[in-house]
Amino acid sequence: MSTEKPATAAPAAAAAVPTTTTTTTTPPTKHKNPSVPVVLQEAGLDSPSFRASALYFSEQVDAIERWLESYVRTTAKLSHDLVGLEETIHTYLARIIPPPHISNVDNDYAALALKRFSEGSREWWVQILNAAKQMDSMSVEPIRNFLQSDLKNFKEARRVLEQTQKVFDTTLARYVGQSKTKEPSSLREDAFAVYETRKAYLKASMDFCFYAPQFRINLDKLIVQVSYDLWREMKKSRDAAGSFGKHGHEMDRVRGWAKEMELSEPTFKRQLQLARSDIGESALAAVKPSREIEDYSASTVPFLGSRGPLNVTTGQSAAIMEKQGWLYLRTITGKPSRTNWIRRWYYCRDGIFGWLVNSPQGVLQGDEIGVLLCNVKPAVGEERRFCFEVKTKNQTLLLQAETQAQLMEWLEVFEVAKKKAFEASVSRDNSSLPGGVDPAFSITPPSLPEFSAKALDAQIEDGANADRTGALSVPAPEVGLIPRPSFDLTTAPPKRSVTSLAREDGESSREHAARIMQKLDLHRRAFTSGLDTGPMPPPGTSGGIAGLISASHGLLPTYTGSGSKSSQPMPGPEVQPGSLAPATLAKPPATTNLSKTAVVYSGDRSLSSSSSQNLPTAILANYWGSNAWGREYSKANRSNVELEDPFGPNSPTVRMVPVGDGEEAKSPSSHKKAISMDARVNHAKADQPAIEKPPPETFPPDYPIELKTNSAQFRLLFPSVPMDEKLVLVFRASWISNSEDDRTVPTMAGNGRIYVTPDNMYFYGHQMDLVVTYTISLDTISEVTAAPGRDCDFIFLHLNQGTDIIGYTRVTIKTFLEDLDLLHARLNLLVDDLQAEEPMDVPELIRALINLEKEELDRKSPSMDSWEEISEHTPLDDGTAAGRAISPRNHDKAYNSRQKSSRKPLPKFQLPTHPVIYEPEDMQRKGAERNFEISAKACFHVLFGDKSFIFPKLYFESRAQHITQSPWKLNEAGKMERQFRFSVNYTTRLGRTKAEEYTDEQTIELFSDHVTYVVTHVKTPWHLPHAHGFKLVTKIVITHVAKSKCKLAIFTKVVWTKPPALAKNLVEQQALDDAGQAAEDLAEIATDQVRKLGHHSRTKRAIQVYGNVGQQTQALVFTPNESDLTKKAQINPRTLSQMLLETLRSFADSVASSLMMWAFAGVKKLYDVITAQWIILSLLAFSTFTNIVFSGQGTSTWWNERRAVSYMNRIGVGPNIVMSKAIYIADLDEATHGSAGLQEWPEDSYCYSTFRSIANSTDADAPSEQAGAAMAWSSSRATARRLRQTRQKLGSYRHDLIVAMRTVNSVEREVVRAEWENWLLDENHRCEQVEAALARWDEGGAERSAKGWVTGQEVLQGGGSKNGKKSQEEREKDEAKKRNLQLWHEEYCGSCKADREALLQERERESLGAAAW
Repeated sequence: MSTEKPATAAPAAAAAVPTTTTTTTTPPTKHKNPSVPVVLQEAGLDSPSFRASALYFSEQVDAIERWLESYVRTTAKLSHDLVGLEETIHTYLARIIPPPHISNVDNDYAALALKRFSEGSREWWVQILNAAKQMDSMSVEPIRNFLQSDLKNFKEARRVLEQTQKVFDTTLARYVGQSKTKEPSSLREDAFAVYETRKAYLKASMDFCFYAPQFRINLDKLIVQVSYDLWREMKKSRDAAGSFGKHGHEMDRVRGWAKEMELSEPTFKRQLQLARSDIGESALAAVKPSREIEDYSASTVPFLGSRGPLNVTTGQSAAIMEKQGWLYLRTITGKPSRTNWIRRWYYCRDGIFGWLVNSPQGVLQGDEIGVLLCNVKPAVGEERRFCFEVKTKNQTLLLQAETQAQLMEWLEVFEVAKKKAFEASVSRDNSSLPGGVDPAFSITPPSLPEFSAKALDAQIEDGANADRTGALSVPAPEVGLIPRPSFDLTTAPPKRSVTSLAREDGESSREHAARIMQKLDLHRRAFTSGLDTGPMPPPGTSGGIAGLISASHGLLPTYTGSGSKSSQPMPGPEVQPGSLAPATLAKPPATTNLSKTAVVYSGDRSLSSSSSQNLPTAILANYWGSNAWGREYSKANRSNVELEDPFGPNSPTVRMVPVGDGEEAKSPSSHKKAISMDARVNHAKADQPAIEKPPPETFPPDYPIELKTNSAQFRLLFPSVPMDEKLVLVFRASWISNSEDDRTVPTMAGNGRIYVTPDNMYFYGHQMDLVVTYTISLDTISEVTAAPGRDCDFIFLHLNQGTDIIGYTRVTIKTFLEDLDLLHARLNLLVDDLQAEEPMDVPELIRALINLEKEELDRKSPSMDSWEEISEHTPLDDGTAAGRAISPRNHDKAYNSRQKSSRKPLPKFQLPTHPVIYEPEDMQRKGAERNFEISAKACFHVLFGDKSFIFPKLYFESRAQHITQSPWKLNEAGKMERQFRFSVNYTTRLGRTKAEEYTDEQTIELFSDHVTYVVTHVKTPWHLPHAHGFKLVTKIVITHVAKSKCKLAIFTKVVWTKPPALAKNLVEQQALDDAGQAAEDLAEIATDQVRKLGHHSRTKRAIQVYGNVGQQTQALVFTPNESDLTKKAQINPRTLSQMLLETLRSFADSVASSLMMWAFAGVKKLYDVITAQWIILSLLAFSTFTNIVFSGQGTSTWWNERRAVSYMNRIGVGPNIVMSKAIYIADLDEATHGSAGLQEWPEDSYCYSTFRSIANSTDADAPSEQAGAAMAWSSSRATARRLRQTRQKLGSYRHDLIVAMRTVNSVEREVVRAEWENWLLDENHRCEQVEAALARWDEGGAERSAKGWVTGQEVLQGGGSKNGKKSQEEREKDEAKKRNLQLWHEEYCGSCKADREALLQERERESLGAAAW
């Protein structure tokens, strides 16, 4: 694997079969999945960690197979033997009761005793026989099926892996062993042959990594299933007491854990399958050879020279920062000498160059060589291709890369590493490094002899004398899966040991080696595995962390067979060290045979004192692999003030050097002594300087032993955690995250351990070879709720919105073997303590957590009914307040121990309920005032803590140099004080440079903890005249305002010791002004620090960042960098004459400005007095003239209009008042008609068309600012924007008018409709009247006809002809009127009647529709 930070595009490969993968480190995305397939990643790189892990797992599988086969044979034999005794048992039961003919037995008591004994024996033996008969179905058959299916599939995958690995190693060794003179076409064929074997090997590796976790989880499910079924059968006994009753709940929970793993298995298997596909494709794409034959013609770098690549861009971000991968090393051994090439994994990072190699014990490490001791150049004269040499003073390493691109990358990374290491070495002090030695200038052996590869080198040299049949160098089995039985790691002389392994006084070398082997069990783990090693030694035989870890893994009792010479008694009850952590350790991410030794080393030695340093390479390779894959989300969210403290000890602005009490405070020299490139080389062992051993991790007093054991593994899993952050709680659980807002947030799921410190909660999960390392700050937890379940218990962590790295809002934790009430109370205690005004320290917090278990509280256990109501995999908490589990915080339980036992000696402190007001007396001015949302104690530590460098920063800004800050000490008056000594360089008026030293003092005048703090700062005003005659006194007052709120007030005054005769007030005024400016600067810096610390931050956090007060015992010297000195303005002392001249100049300026103002005022006054009356008269005359002119024009216009109106009225033309004030529906078309422009303008006008294009440049609905954006002329854009804005406003008005017009039209339609209905009803009523009249008319006509007929006869008889004619004409007229009236009635009234019927039908339909609705 080749890791570059960042990586450049590699040139064309000459032989494109690289065994390293080039990756580019990119910034982490917010929604990246926290699950990392560690073993799959290592398999894609083909790293030594993968090969060692595969070898270890294969050995474990072989041991598991032997164990299961022996268990199956023993169980089958036991079942067969018990079933064979069935006839004997029945005969025995029949002989218990005496025969019927025996009558001498007492029937009342003796016979009853035999009867009860017979019945009990029969039940007991029947249960035993039934259990023996069911052993085959419940125990033997599932295990046999597992051996025939899962184990067989895995062994087949392992066989394919071993075969493809051997073929790949052989093919690759043959390919790289070819000379430069071979034909390029033949090289290309061999390159593709290597590619095919690599492809098959990569597929076999991916299959192995895919089947291995499935085999592991299936084995766990099998063990749980068999154990639970047999336990359930044994529990059916009516005498189920003892361990059955004691551990029955644990067995149920273990069964629940198996169900949970079975349900989550498909999800993890799918993630593993996706990761397998992605990693395999990327790995194959990186090693695919080129088809161009020209790429196989090169054999070294594409230029000649001895200094490596000439195009190294060390100053650019594209330079390779680190690299690791496989290289071939040339070794010359034997007599006569013979050349051999062996394959090793080399790395170059952090200024060191080293190598790793596989062995039966794990991954071993060679000596690490500083890059500044290495001279690297291409080996042009070597017969093999792509070779380069690394030279030190006493040795030369000839290495071979596989491609030209890799060769150039290795040469480039050496150049970049050298430059970076040299710059770092010049800019830092080596005294802060372990042993005071820069790694870039030294050769460092491995941390422990168990990780050293020296013995492997010796064995290679010894074995090189053997005869070899072929000239081709084939890799030794050290890189494969098969261990070498002739290798003995313990023959290597130890170079460094852990504290518990150090040689004791009077101890010989043999005794010392024997004790080391006994402690670390190397004699047992070197060549054997599984059950062949014999019984394990008792855990108590070794001490230190190694003994604790051995004891933690010795949970399973061991039984000796009947054939053993010495029998061991059955172990007694398990020893429970405590409930703050489990007695076992979690599975490592990448397990090898040396993983346990890595944990031992981590427990006995602190790996690093700084979170920025990496794990030792050997530890990393045997625990994580080639990289710490889970580092991205494992870092805690720390305050910016700690990570980027602008005035801290690691600041680039100042350099800090501690000075002892008896030492002179000297500034560190900016010149660094020249260091020879070969100054640190491999001398004889007696001449090598001893490297300081890393100190062991220190624990508080009475730190629980179970936490010490888990802390060793915790430091390996989370190496970036500071050493001062201690474990307080560890528990086993599985978890899943939830995010309400963003569905793209990946789910964090896992099963493993949760490590809790006073500040953070660290999640480590390892399931299906997917490793999760995630950190959640306890500050982000708003509430912890819990709910009991049948197979598991639920704990819900409710997170504040926007505080998590990825965006989780809730984490659901499932526990199986933990006490829910106790764990819930402990988590609440930790969360509440973190938000308390005065959090507890680690020993006090641990005592409080332990006391929670000891207290006897009335806790209601959940009943079986409540268990049945809770689903196993669906938590009750739905994230809402109404759906949360009812499990409130029991503050009495959480803080009872703190109030009773741990806090007994201290009285209970109550903060004032009102703001504290404090103003010191005899102070002249208040310079500054700020209010902060932190406690007063936190603000006090921010300003005056031992790690706070605010005041040195202020001195630095005033151009002070060599600033020495003394520690806080008690003075004679019993008050804490400290001093600031500094020197000032300035230029006098004569141009001479002068340097003076001054001393300022700070004294804590009032210290009322949490309430009021008053600190007096006495400064020397060196830049003012009479500086030796007065002092600037600044009092910094910090008072309590409310909970997590305080006020900072700064008061200043001038204290004269020798007042001058002249200019006292002038100097004092300037001094107070300067003191006020300094107070403002101090307040601004304090505000910035509080902002970085965060509002409502804990006092504990402020103390951690800025330190306590009075615990520092050494003075600190601050020296600014030369580059920073030029950034500040030069401050020179001001003499009295300069101040007088400045005062006179200021006075002259004020006098001149006053004279000018007075002159202008006089002129103005004179002008007002002399011309005021004339101006008033002139304005009056002008006003009169103007009024006359405008009035005349208006009058003339009015009379002209009046005459015109009169004329128009005379000719009959006048205005229509109604039409001018009303618009009807018929006029809407004309009223709403609009025009896009000037319609009357000619359409063929080029100018008008240009204007139309400007007016219609954008959509009318688009913003007016975008109108004319594409136009070139600013005037056109302004016209388009103005026109578009105006038309949009008019369109808005038009919209309002149209809405109002539609409303008026609707009202008008309703009015017309109502009038129409009323008129229609009236007309129908009149038609009915007409119809009635016509009916009466018909009746009256008939009577008149009858009367006229009689009269006619009379007329004919009497001869009256004239009257007869007249009545006949009248009748004809009446008939005509009647017919006309009937016709009109039929036409008009019929229409009205039809309209009425239609109206009634419409109303009926409307009523039916409303009823249906």
